[in-house]
Amino acid sequence: MRKKGFTLIELLGVITILATVTVLASYSISAVTNIIKNNIWKNKINIIETGAISYGEDYEYMLRSNGTEKCAFMDTTPSEPLYCLEVNVGYLLQRNYIQSSERDDKDEKIITNDKGESVNDTIVYVWIENGLIYAKYIANEEENSET
Repeated sequence: MRKKGFTLIELLGVITILATVTVLASYSISAVTNIIKNNIWKNKINIIETGAISYGEDYEYMLRSNGTEKCAFMDTTPSEPLYCLEVNVGYLLQRNYIQSSERDDKDEKIITNDKGESVNDTIVYVWIENGLIYAKYIANEEENSET
């Protein structure tokens, strides 16, 4: 009479296959999660820079009168006068140039990067070049070193 059931080798084979599938699936899910986080962060940077451009449009007179000849992040001095201001992300949030539903422990508006850290103290450069207003978000040194 033959016994019903699986042999030990058959069970070990099935467990090995399931473990392999689980590892591959978790790696894929982790990769997709990282891609989504990076895309969200890129969209936040776009929102920050757009808000800074709006700020520059509202305060163009400050750009022309108080701006420096060169933005700090630029390697070379431009051929024509360039007017540059520095504004931090927190200021843009306070003045409603940027909208965010994120809040800190004190219930103040913040924007977080892809690592979940606040970037409110990070500088955004706003400048006028050839009559157009531009903005550039420059990550802090800590953010640059980790990416």
